[in-house]
Amino acid sequence: MSKSNETTPNVPTLRFSKLAGQWEQKTFDEMFLILSNNTLSRAELNYENGKYKNIHYGDVLIKFSAFIDVSSPDVPYINDENSSSKLDNILLQDGDIIIADTAEDFTVGKATEVENIDKIKVVSGLHTIPCRPKIKFSPRYLGYYVNSPAYHNQLIPFIQGVKVSSISKTLIKKTFVSFPSLSEQTKIADFLSCLDKKIETQNKIISKYETLIKGIRHRVFGSICGEKQSSLGGFLEEYSEKNVANDLQSVAVGKYGIRKREEIYSKELSADYSKNKVIRKNTLIIGMGSTQIDIGILTTDDCYCVSPAYTTYRIKGINSFYLQEYLIELNPLLSVRYMITSARQGKAVNKEDLMKHLMTIHSESEQKEICQCFENLYSRLQIEKEMLSALQKQKAFLLQSMFI
Repeated sequence: MSKSNETTPNVPTLRFSKLAGQWEQKTFDEMFLILSNNTLSRAELNYENGKYKNIHYGDVLIKFSAFIDVSSPDVPYINDENSSSKLDNILLQDGDIIIADTAEDFTVGKATEVENIDKIKVVSGLHTIPCRPKIKFSPRYLGYYVNSPAYHNQLIPFIQGVKVSSISKTLIKKTFVSFPSLSEQTKIADFLSCLDKKIETQNKIISKYETLIKGIRHRVFGSICGEKQSSLGGFLEEYSEKNVANDLQSVAVGKYGIRKREEIYSKELSADYSKNKVIRKNTLIIGMGSTQIDIGILTTDDCYCVSPAYTTYRIKGINSFYLQEYLIELNPLLSVRYMITSARQGKAVNKEDLMKHLMTIHSESEQKEICQCFENLYSRLQIEKEMLSALQKQKAFLLQSMFI
């Protein structure tokens, strides 16, 4: 690849070598025919069988990538009682793109290109704008192009709504579509598809490590025999230290342990965390989630603060990393036994009974071996996640640089 001359109009900043000529640019209205969609809800779809398949806007936003193989089991069917021969008039074809016209944020406008239809009958569903190109494009080029910053940034000024964002067909027609020759389109699509395969493979590697860790955890802690027993509270000492200087980063505790708030929320909920509780290394944090007890243990040398709604404990007499893995395995059982519901407070944790929960503990030497095993696995998992992050950043850069 080579960088294009910045003074040359209508070419991307990053281009395959030996390619010349300017890209064409036309309005969306000139390039696409907008088709009809249906308004069927999730309740009217299923993943078992049916005559017609349906592409729902929620799947475009969350599940599908720049293109969707409609033979995939991820594409639902329309329930037979909601099917009609009228749907034959709005069937999709390979190369059509489906735009999600509604979302809760600026992901509105995310799109997917349809492929591998063959004899499958598939239609565009609720809150989608199905579009058919009027000229031939190389497979997958449009899928990548309409999801690139070059195109999506055109949509942002047209997005309407406060709590729910949307965009209209009329405004989409005013956007511009840029494209090179078919041969260059093919090179771009093939190159990005190759990168997507690497990302897919990396995700599978990460998933295998996560499954392995889960399996080993269950084997180690699922049934411990012949060792000493102690109550959970015997290893804990409750404390509460306020972040009076308001100088610590706030974190939250949930299903996936301790996470920085910016990883969960799109914006800060407060600028004042002086009433939050301080947590340091070897601190156990317990709170109430929507369906389970939220449990997190800070095992690093960092220092953060958490909401005062959490209860914080110092860990003593047991390896904190060992306890973390143990409680992850125990959490489903603990949530069933010690979650209580009251008309006044809703769901809460019965902390008194939770502290009495008896745990069968490995010997200190076995704890060290177990922790070393998990630390090695987590270290390898982190390496694989960093590799995935590098690939994703590379793709983001290419989407930014290879289109106009």
